[in-house]
Amino acid sequence: MKSIKNKLVTFAILLVLLPVLITNFVCYYYFSNSISSNVIDNNKKLSSTISDGVKDFIEKAYTLTEEMAQNKTTVDFNAEDQKEMLVNALAKNPYFDLLYVQNTSGKQTARSSGELGDRSNRWWFTQMIKDKKSFVSKSYYSSSGNMAVTSIFHPIFDKNSNMLGIFGADLKLNELQKLVDKYSDGKNIYSFILDSEGVVIAHPDKTEVSELYNYKTLKKTVLVKGASGNVEKDASGNLKTKLEDISIPEALKGTVEKALKGESGVVEYSDNNKQMLGAYTTIKLPGQSQSWAVVTVENKAFAMSILKSTQLKNIFIALGLLLIIVILIYLLAKKFTQPILELVSLMKRASEGDLTVKCKYKSEDEIGSLSYNFNCMVSQIKDLINNISSTSNLVTNSAKTLSINTDATSKSIEQVALNISDVAIAAEKQTSNSITGLDTTTKLSDEISIMTNYMKEGKLSAEKIYTVSTKGVNIINDLETAAKENNNSINNIAVVVNSLSEKANIIGNIADTITSISEQTSLLALNAAIEAARAGDSGKGFSVVADQVRKLSENTSVSSNNVKDIISNVQNDVNKAKDAISQAELVVKKQNDAVKYTGETFNEISSKIQDVVNKIITTASSLDNVLISRDQLLILMEDAAQVSETLSASSEHVSAITEEQNAAMEEVTALAEELNKMSSTLNESIKIFKLS
Repeated sequence: MKSIKNKLVTFAILLVLLPVLITNFVCYYYFSNSISSNVIDNNKKLSSTISDGVKDFIEKAYTLTEEMAQNKTTVDFNAEDQKEMLVNALAKNPYFDLLYVQNTSGKQTARSSGELGDRSNRWWFTQMIKDKKSFVSKSYYSSSGNMAVTSIFHPIFDKNSNMLGIFGADLKLNELQKLVDKYSDGKNIYSFILDSEGVVIAHPDKTEVSELYNYKTLKKTVLVKGASGNVEKDASGNLKTKLEDISIPEALKGTVEKALKGESGVVEYSDNNKQMLGAYTTIKLPGQSQSWAVVTVENKAFAMSILKSTQLKNIFIALGLLLIIVILIYLLAKKFTQPILELVSLMKRASEGDLTVKCKYKSEDEIGSLSYNFNCMVSQIKDLINNISSTSNLVTNSAKTLSINTDATSKSIEQVALNISDVAIAAEKQTSNSITGLDTTTKLSDEISIMTNYMKEGKLSAEKIYTVSTKGVNIINDLETAAKENNNSINNIAVVVNSLSEKANIIGNIADTITSISEQTSLLALNAAIEAARAGDSGKGFSVVADQVRKLSENTSVSSNNVKDIISNVQNDVNKAKDAISQAELVVKKQNDAVKYTGETFNEISSKIQDVVNKIITTASSLDNVLISRDQLLILMEDAAQVSETLSASSEHVSAITEEQNAAMEEVTALAEELNKMSSTLNESIKIFKLS
């Protein structure tokens, strides 16, 4: 048996321990989130800082080389002046590895150092000639300088924007390595920079830079060594290299791809069973250059180490406080439980039948109240036992009377059971009839549903016919309008033809007048010729004129006759046109009559169809009402069937209850007898209590 003192101590310890644990957990949670947030923010800021540093460094070199590409010395393409400018620029800006100029054929015209060469077969030359736009190239590793290098290219234009050549600059990236080393301890926190191809150009581990680790293709470039351990060379004297696989966490590979696409963010991943927190940022380069990326990584355990140290201190403090509290609680519990133990002893004596016990502890606290109530309880139990003794005698007498009444009730219940059985049989028959009626009504409902579907389909078909008829009426109306317009056009043509006939008559009159004038002119010319002959030599000139006038008169007469013939033909054609127009007017009139009759017929058809549609709609509406009545009838039939089933079930249930009641009455009789025996036993039991 566990003592109340131990329970009290245990409860107090839990009561103290739980808030301590919750407080430590909450503090740990919020402190952890705060530190995680600070670590992420610091990584973001660090990656942004490095990104800005790289961008400023590249832009500085880009701007300087752009100015040199636009310089007059460069554009004039004087080789000596170009070389002098390049040498001076390299001396002032030692972060360049090489400066050079080549013409559009790819041949170099000047270099800051080294021999001139032909670069027409280089990829960057082909791209520059095609696009004619500045860009920063992908990086490569310079074995001679033992560093990563990238190139900047600018097109060289004259005043007329004609491309003259290409200005190139090889930029040392050791400044970027210094920037990475500045913010990296190489172990728990470090940063690295990648070019647009995913190749490492700055990393605390210099091997990744020298072997061109590619975080996109997961390859590295290593030198090929022979059996002697020396690096082999190809036919051109270049060092032989080969590609080997590298392994990086999948999450880091995805991070690099996002950064090179222009995204920025944070990432958490596992590397060699170490949780790492990282941040990545895109480095946008000037011109047509593709973006680079910077990634900052920190060991999560290292970043959260201060949290573990703080949490350990909190645990030691909490354990010390808990030990002190346990000692205090134990002492207090011992003091409080002493009166309770005395009460336990008294209660044990009372449970054994000694009702003469009495607790002497007095206090105003709960234990004092418990002591007082214990004394009251013992006193009340004494009174109760005295009452039980008196009541037991009464129960014995009542049990005998109950047994007699139970026999009479049992007989009545048997009669009720017989009547309920008859009701159950009738209810089952009614249920069967209701189910048969429900099946018949359901079949009728299905037939009505089929009829309703047919009526709906007929309604839709009639509406479609009405729509088609309406379209036909509209077409007839359009045809009537067109016929009227055609009639108006024919009338207009007739007016024009009549006008043309009148004008042809006028022209004919004019031709007659011209013919008359021509005949008179010919007569005058003949008289003039006669007079000229009489005049002799002095009239020869006048004779010639008279002859010309006569010829003109004859030509005019011939032309006038031709005009008259043409006018005559026109008048004949006009008369034919009048006849054709008259025939057309008759045809148009017949057409108009036919269109009018067709329109009246379509209107009558449309009216009849509308009557049919209205009747179908009315019938469909009536069927809808029939459907509503059908649904209501189905509901009533289902309700009737359910009521019948319920009635049948209830009858059976009542019958069962009656049987159970009958059995219960038999049990009551038995219990009455048992109660009589128990009363005798109770009298014997209360004799063990000591009341005085």
